[in-house]
Amino acid sequence: MKLSFTLLLLCLLSVHFLGLCQSKLTTTEKNNVNRLLKKGIELFETERSNDALESFKKAEAIDSENWKINYWLAACFHDLSAYMAAEQYLNNAVKFMGEKELGNADFYELQGKVNHRLGQIENALIAYKKAAGYMGQKKAKEFGIVQYMEQCELVMKDRTNGISVLREPISPEINTAEDEYAPILFNGGEVLFFTARRPETKGENLNPDDLRYFEDIYRANWNSTTLKYEMDYSFFNEINTNGFDALSYVNSSGTYALLTVNTAFTEKTTKSSDIFEIVSEDTLDWSNPSMLQVKGINTDYFEGGTCLTEGCENGDFIIFISDRKADLYGLDLYTCTKSDAGYGEVRPLPKFINSPGNETTPWLTSDGKYLFFSSDELPGYGGYDVFYCSNEGGNWSKPINLGASVNTVNNDTHFRLTDQNNRGIYASVAEKAGFFSYDLFLVDLRMANFPFSK
Repeated sequence: MKLSFTLLLLCLLSVHFLGLCQSKLTTTEKNNVNRLLKKGIELFETERSNDALESFKKAEAIDSENWKINYWLAACFHDLSAYMAAEQYLNNAVKFMGEKELGNADFYELQGKVNHRLGQIENALIAYKKAAGYMGQKKAKEFGIVQYMEQCELVMKDRTNGISVLREPISPEINTAEDEYAPILFNGGEVLFFTARRPETKGENLNPDDLRYFEDIYRANWNSTTLKYEMDYSFFNEINTNGFDALSYVNSSGTYALLTVNTAFTEKTTKSSDIFEIVSEDTLDWSNPSMLQVKGINTDYFEGGTCLTEGCENGDFIIFISDRKADLYGLDLYTCTKSDAGYGEVRPLPKFINSPGNETTPWLTSDGKYLFFSSDELPGYGGYDVFYCSNEGGNWSKPINLGASVNTVNNDTHFRLTDQNNRGIYASVAEKAGFFSYDLFLVDLRMANFPFSK
């Protein structure tokens, strides 16, 4: 669970206050600092950032001018998406370094990542170059530093050319400090579906992996009088589980939907993430999702994020996400045909789409001519970028980055076109009071000259 805004403020203020009270440490205090620092590093390396943060804060209360403590606090805040706090602690670490102490490759890599996430690209590039200098070219490429440098250079190039993001928040009533993503507009935008990890999630359970709430699906309805979306919290009461629930597809009539469900930590009705479907006779009369019983789709691995064509000229097909080849790659995109007779053979998309990194959040135009997805490996600006491919006679073209009018230096995912095709809706990371989380955005594509928006 993310640190509260109040706690974050207290953490930042404590740096100044404790610095005023700094005095020479006793042997006992030095031992306690070393113990807490060691414990915190062990917790951080096992991905328990919140617990690590607590240990580092106790060490900071004893020795606030220890640059290593400040560095590890910065690492925790970066991991918790509190990039401004991370920057503050990195600045403290630099300030408290002795003349004979220099940062190492890890230090400058973190400095680069924090500046990258904050959009301070020139500073990020300088830090990445220092990290690469310590690592050497081979390791810098192996650990992604070269890729980060290329991302920074692409951002700087597009900024020089005057290209800037065109996104606008979909609604202040919808976007909160928590993560909102996977937006789906239905019936011309009168209904908005999305997924979020909010405190009011069903069961109010925390995921033990990251100590954040499980995800639920939400519905909001457009009020033509107030010109605002109004939440309908009752719609998914019977559908959401105590685990992870995410809606990824709704057909044009609202009688068929696809969602991802993972109850492995809660109800234990799924082994991992599985694909479910909802079939109804009437529009949005939804209940009782059922797991797809299709060979090659719901395996013991992660499966989800499914999208579907509707009236494709060459036959309908689905695309979904799976990590079934995680020993070699990350998340990849898979496809198979879908007809009244059932589903066809599952196969991965071409390797020029499925990179060694992660490809996720696919969406297809109803005619199957265009595929949109996000990747953290294909050439982009940082984090996940949105790409698209065109379907040419059953063959996919190479992915094209949607560019700086859509993509930012942080994660951009769940892109799909609106009914008019000249606007897109997607999830993008944004800052609120020092924290960065997914929000929902609309983007005007009319000036971008995309083939699908003409």
